[in-house]
Amino acid sequence: MGRVGIYLKDKIEREVRDIVQQDLQNGANPGEANISATCNELIRLGLLVYKRDSDDGHQFDLEGYQRDLIRKAAGSREGTVLIATLLAEMYLKMTGKDGEAKLEDTLDMLLNSINTAEDEAESRHFVNNEG
Repeated sequence: MGRVGIYLKDKIEREVRDIVQQDLQNGANPGEANISATCNELIRLGLLVYKRDSDDGHQFDLEGYQRDLIRKAAGSREGTVLIATLLAEMYLKMTGKDGEAKLEDTLDMLLNSINTAEDEAESRHFVNNEG
């Protein structure tokens, strides 16, 4: 196995270390989850993308992908809110709890839960550009 010395930007190094730490917390042993193995895997994945793009001359349209992803995520969010609203209304009618205040409280709880889940997913899946 070859040995290469490289320099990483501080934020990238922190992200790699966070991945290693997460793997260790999830039960991986230090032989499997370490800086070298993680960087090796990330470089391998990057090379696959690089080779795919250079082989067929088709460059990945990141902006188009992000636009599609946002559109689909927004549509999914809207659908989730509609379903949550209908379920909350059905629940309140079935339990005999009338009144808009109860419906608004239930919907507020559901929407706050959706927003919290989205924020947690965003912090897990995206590189933080701060710092």
